[in-house]
Amino acid sequence: MNYNTNSTNRARKALIILACAVILAGIVFRIAYGATLEAMDGKMVKVWILCKPGSQVNVRRGPSKNAMTVGYLEVGDSFMTDGTGENGYIHCYGIGENGDGWVYCGFVATEEPEAVYERYVCVAKTRVACRRWMDGPKTENPWLKNGSNVQVFHIAGEWACTNRGYIKSEWLEADPE
Repeated sequence: MNYNTNSTNRARKALIILACAVILAGIVFRIAYGATLEAMDGKMVKVWILCKPGSQVNVRRGPSKNAMTVGYLEVGDSFMTDGTGENGYIHCYGIGENGDGWVYCGFVATEEPEAVYERYVCVAKTRVACRRWMDGPKTENPWLKNGSNVQVFHIAGEWACTNRGYIKSEWLEADPE
């Protein structure tokens, strides 16, 4: 009788450990690949490209910078996605040679970019970092101090694409001068 009780307890512990591992794996996956776009429950949504004017974002055959480039997108271009992400790339539909591809999430905005082309001033109480892409690494000369001016090209929701890089739009106001 004691043997059966120990076996049952071991089985329960193993089941609890397995359930915790599955939950933890789901959380890690969500943090790693779902940070840019929230879960879309399989629904297709329209998203836009936010990049500097005159530059292009690669559409790749697979979710890797080493995957073959099958097309290009420019600022304001849109595509449909179900939010499927892998390695920091998001699956896109209706573009590329096969009708779909992968685009790096750092250039994907959930709101249509608004063309601005005006001078803005930094209104942060401290310095803010200019980024290489939305939520990306800092640029070489990243710091923008309160009162500093930047040229804003486009704003898409919480991000502004400027001549210094990507900056959270909450830290910028149109320059009154």
